[in-house]
Amino acid sequence: MKFRRGILLFIIGVLLVAYFTKPSKDGFIKWMQPVVSRTHNPPVVDYQDKFLYALVTATYVDAGNPVKENNRVVAPSSKETYIGVFGRYWKQ
Repeated sequence: MKFRRGILLFIIGVLLVAYFTKPSKDGFIKWMQPVVSRTHNPPVVDYQDKFLYALVTATYVDAGNPVKENNRVVAPSSKETYIGVFGRYWKQ
């Protein structure tokens, strides 16, 4: 019985820590600052606040190197998804 109670308290503790250390959108912007200073264009950030974690989609547009496609000049872009939990962001 003590083992089950200990495991249950451990799980509840991990869930509480995840809830209270969920990073914010401002934290993501500060975390991405080295990338922004390198490319000079900040990404378009889509921040989704979930209950225990944060899901962030960053879209990078490279307007400095346009590409000609179908007789039009377009700027290439790429998307990256990050998950934020326990005060940090990880790339998915």
